[in-house]
This record gives sequence, C-alpha cells and structure tokens, in this order.
Amino acid sequence: MIILAIDTSQSASVALVDTDTGSIIAAEHADDQRRHVEFIGPALASVLAEDSQPELVVVGIGPGPFTGLRVGIAAGIAVGQAHGIPVKGLLSQAAIAEEFVRSAADLATPASQVASPAANESGRPVLIASDARRKEVYFSVYDSTDATLSAGPFVAKPAEVASVLADNGFRLETIEERLGRGFLLYPDILGEPSVELITDPRAEYLALAAARELTAGRELREPIPEYLREADAKATPVRESSLR
Repeated sequence: MIILAIDTSQSASVALVDTDTGSIIAAEHADDQRRHVEFIGPALASVLAEDSQPELVVVGIGPGPFTGLRVGIAAGIAVGQAHGIPVKGLLSQAAIAEEFVRSAADLATPASQVASPAANESGRPVLIASDARRKEVYFSVYDSTDATLSAGPFVAKPAEVASVLADNGFRLETIEERLGRGFLLYPDILGEPSVELITDPRAEYLALAAARELTAGRELREPIPEYLREADAKATPVRESSLR
C-alpha cells in the first residue's frame, strides 16, 4: 500500500511510503518546530509530485500543541478529499517507537543466531517523551518488540513522570530505552536519551507504524487530535449588553 503520512505534532514532516516494500518514495522534514503552516504546503506539493499516488492518508494525531496538530490534520483531510481516499489517524509517538524497533532490528544479531521470541512474549518497555511546552512533556510507553502502545499518552511536568508511570505499573529508573526530545530538554530529571538521534516523530515511520497496525488487524483511529489539555488560546467571553 502507498501511504501518505503527515505529522506536525513536534517538528513537521511529510512522506510517501510503499509499505509493502518498506521503501520511502519521498520525504520532507522541517527542523523548525513552529513554522508548520509555511512548511506543509510546499512539502506536500513536492511529495505528491511523485508518480506513485497514495491509497491512504495517515496523520499524526498527537499529543501535541493545538495549532501544530490542526495544521497537519487539516492538510491530510484536504488531500484525502482531493484524491478520494480515506484519512486515518495514529498517535504520533508510534512513529518514534517504530523507528526505534526498526533501527534496533537493523543492529541486531542475525535471526539465525538468536532465539525467536514467543508470539505472546513482550519486549522491553520503551519510554518516549516529547516537548509539551509549559515545562511539561507528553509521554508514552511502547513495547520494544512490536512497537505496540503499553501505556499513555500522558502529559505532566518532568518531576511527575515517575509517579504517573508507577501508577501504571512501570518504574522510571528501570526503563533503559528512553527516546524523544523530552529527554534532551530535561536530562537531569528524566535521564539521558538512549538514542539521541531519535527525537521527533518522522512521517515515514508513522506510515510504517500504520501499516504494522493494519497488518496486525488493528483499526486506525479517526483523524481527531489528541490534545490531552485545553488550548492556550481561549475564546473571548460573550458579554451581555446592558442596553434594552
């Protein structure tokens, strides 16, 4: 399947991926975390100029800041309507988990030299933390074997992460695999990242994570943003007139 993936939960990225072969047809990435609007149009135009046309649009639904998520999801819905193809959502941190699992597999001992895990055997927990601004982080726990979600997503101050994890059956100090921008921002509280180069969700891995979900028989979500908290901007209250 050819999937067009868009993620704007942290830094923005767009990718067109052939998930049957795992090949990345085209991808665009922005380093700036705040210029999603300026990035998304040209990036989509570049990626969609390829001969391969998408059969499905997958958008990262966060958690992430209100404005950034809205840009990516709206763009994905627009492309889906224009091409007459479905639009689905997936938690953005699934892309980080997918990138980690694939990079770990590439570095692993050849399969012929190791015992295969049982079908129901879980791997090590992978803690992912992203920048939530307001001196907070979005965080989730994924399984290192198949990148499935084990707990979360949550939002909390870095000093509260250990408590939230404990409430959900995990101990921060025993989780060795730690990924995401949150560990770069708060290493003194959360610890150092285990892989510094894996920071933000990348659209190509979001597509591959979506394909993994579909292959496993799990439904993707609707393209509805996962905010976890209210937007910073508030609507202006309507004032009642004293005139009669």
